[in-house]
Amino acid sequence: MARPQMGDERREQILEAFEKCVVRKGLAKTTLSDVADESSLPRSLVRYFVGNRADMVDLLIDRMIERGDDGVAKLRPKSRPMTTYDLADFLFDNTFANDVSNNVVGELWYMAERDDKIRKRLALMYGRVVKLMMAQMERDSLGRSADERREAAGLILSLVYGQTSFRELGVPHMARETGRAHARAILSALPKSSKKKTPKKETLS
Repeated sequence: MARPQMGDERREQILEAFEKCVVRKGLAKTTLSDVADESSLPRSLVRYFVGNRADMVDLLIDRMIERGDDGVAKLRPKSRPMTTYDLADFLFDNTFANDVSNNVVGELWYMAERDDKIRKRLALMYGRVVKLMMAQMERDSLGRSADERREAAGLILSLVYGQTSFRELGVPHMARETGRAHARAILSALPKSSKKKTPKKETLS
């Protein structure tokens, strides 16, 4: 068996190669042989460290979630508590600002129309983002109910994803700064809750 550290390094090497192949060829057309060539590893080692193609897709989604968690951890301001506005800005400026991740997500969305497992995993991934935003809204006493917070979080996530999708198509209908301003307007329109709660810490995972 490979040492744990070596296994992690090889897995990261393979997933990075997989991402490059997905961006270049598309998810549907990317094979294990393509990933082996891109990573400069034998196909047998690719299978050993990440399994089959379906396993690789699962690990790729896990990798994107880990990126989001790491970004949120680094986001927290040192001089003051993090706010929902900080989190909304983060979605525009970080989570949906990575072109490689956006291309991979686009491919996953396309495959999700035909693959129920991928569809469910993406739904859970974005559902976690909504929960994270709802928890922060509750800390900030924004919204009088979970339904109000869920609707606001969903609107902001849709705004971020829509803005990114138009930008990917080369249709500059809305600059990132404008989208961020609209997201802040959605938050500002939320009524203040009467009781301030401290919900459990959430992550994007």
